[in-house]
Amino acid sequence: MAEAAPYPVVFDAVYPERLSRLSTAFRLLLFIPIAIFWGVLLGGEFGQPDVTPGGATFALGAAGAAGAVAVASWLAILVRGRIPRWLFDFQVALYRWVNRALSYLLLLTDRYPPFEGDWVISYDVRYPERLARWKLLFWKVITAIPHGIILAFLWLGAAIVTVIAWFFILFAGRYPRGLYEYVAGVLRWNARVGAYVLSLTDEYPPFNLSAGAGPAGGDAYLIAGILGFLLAGGGIAALGAATLLLGEETEVRVNYESLRAGTTAGVAADVGAVTVELRSVDDPLMGVETLLEPGPGRRLVMFELSVLNDNWSALDVEESDFRLKDEDGKKHEPQLVTVDGRTATQEVDESAIVRAVFEVPEGVAPTELKYMPSAPGRNSVKYVFR
Repeated sequence: MAEAAPYPVVFDAVYPERLSRLSTAFRLLLFIPIAIFWGVLLGGEFGQPDVTPGGATFALGAAGAAGAVAVASWLAILVRGRIPRWLFDFQVALYRWVNRALSYLLLLTDRYPPFEGDWVISYDVRYPERLARWKLLFWKVITAIPHGIILAFLWLGAAIVTVIAWFFILFAGRYPRGLYEYVAGVLRWNARVGAYVLSLTDEYPPFNLSAGAGPAGGDAYLIAGILGFLLAGGGIAALGAATLLLGEETEVRVNYESLRAGTTAGVAADVGAVTVELRSVDDPLMGVETLLEPGPGRRLVMFELSVLNDNWSALDVEESDFRLKDEDGKKHEPQLVTVDGRTATQEVDESAIVRAVFEVPEGVAPTELKYMPSAPGRNSVKYVFR
């Protein structure tokens, strides 16, 4: 039975019998010029396309030459079904240097990473004559998600191993062979998945640290696709739920007596795409503005707000959007909410005057008024009275 062909992305590291204690001790300091150059080329990101939940493994810089060339390559694949050789060679050369720099940072060598020529760390990719348009970017990110999750844990292990190896090198002048092979394997796995997501190859990466592993089989590819869709869908659903349930709260302090006297200018706050302005308060509410009657020992308080809606859709104003808290710590729901004088729940397309009426005990002062617009994100504004 014929052996499977090796994966088209090659990463090899020559094990060093001895390493410099001095270079190892000051590795982070020596890495600073590399980090600066890295930031210019890759927009400040360390690595290749990020498909990891924590974004901690392989990230493609959204800015810089690397990002521009990657986008140009994807456009070429969409149009012609292949990458122009010069774009391909640029990316391979770039990520050859990136892997050299990572290897230097992770103590796999004490030789400063060169920009070209042969070196103790080798990285290469076999040029693909044709690439599938339909796999481009979205499908590859989806199928790379399981790799990203595993790589997140592998990178955590590599970070721990590097710290242990640092002490070994300082005291013994050598990197334990088994630990060295593990970190090199993590870089190899990372390089394979990065090249796959960048569309330098269509071959699905193996779930393997070894140098001789070939492309993953069809079963692994199918399972990874299913898991990727499930995890991506779950992540999107969780993000949507968090966006709806959690929101930012804007706190505004207001002099309550000045608000009652009408001497305070409108206090405005931006709540997402909604601008809310607290204009006045009637405390106690007098006259025939409502048909409500307060209970014994209680009084009515009415807050007037101006609401400006910049959302692309209409804003629902409901009684459940408002909460009032008094100095005894008790919370009150509105007895009535009107929008431009109408008592039914209304939609605000652009702007409206909203009045919220609360019933509170006599002699007890309001301390907080909260408004939570029924809009995506459930951002809120809290007026704190003093």
